[in-house]
Amino acid sequence: MKRLFYDNRYFFIPYLLFVILCTILLVVYTKTDLHILSNEANSPFFDVFFKYATYFGDGAVIVLLALTLLFIKFRYALIFLTGSLVTALIVNIFKKVIFNEMYRPSKYFELYENYKLHLVEGVKLHSLQSFPSGHTATAFNLFLMMALMVKNNFLKFIFFILAALVAYSRVYISQHFLIDITAGSIIGVMLIVLTWLSFEKIDKHWLNRSFIRRS
Repeated sequence: MKRLFYDNRYFFIPYLLFVILCTILLVVYTKTDLHILSNEANSPFFDVFFKYATYFGDGAVIVLLALTLLFIKFRYALIFLTGSLVTALIVNIFKKVIFNEMYRPSKYFELYENYKLHLVEGVKLHSLQSFPSGHTATAFNLFLMMALMVKNNFLKFIFFILAALVAYSRVYISQHFLIDITAGSIIGVMLIVLTWLSFEKIDKHWLNRSFIRRS
């Protein structure tokens, strides 16, 4: 495990700082105050940017990357697919069973706050099942998996930045609060790491093959 974290420190160290910063903010401010602060920092450019950036957290990207990885290495495809499916299961248990009635920002502000949210045109807003953010969990599944596969440290850092941007997009477009994306990121990262470490113990030659590499 230590080797995994060291080899991918350009992803994990920024991510650790990200979680620490989010935790500090959540302790110092209320979730509504934090959402207002982020909501006030809007612009036409960011409306468009985050409206489309959020799609990298859609479930379709799991299928797309899993299929792509089958042509690189079966081990990678199975790690990613297993980690993503377990992530989806856990996220949905939280969202639809434990915290089913937790309001999302648009509904919460409509019911309890006087502040009028800046909303991004064309975004279909949901009302319930706010915690945790499934899109954020998926984004960290996706970009951490890519970081683990590459050797270039700069790319590892870029993959963290991309994951963080997708996570923040959920706050920007008022689909989630900061606490939702923080929890989603932790679930996404932990399960890819655990799945990667589990598959490292499986010494099967066929796992290192792919659809284009048989030996």
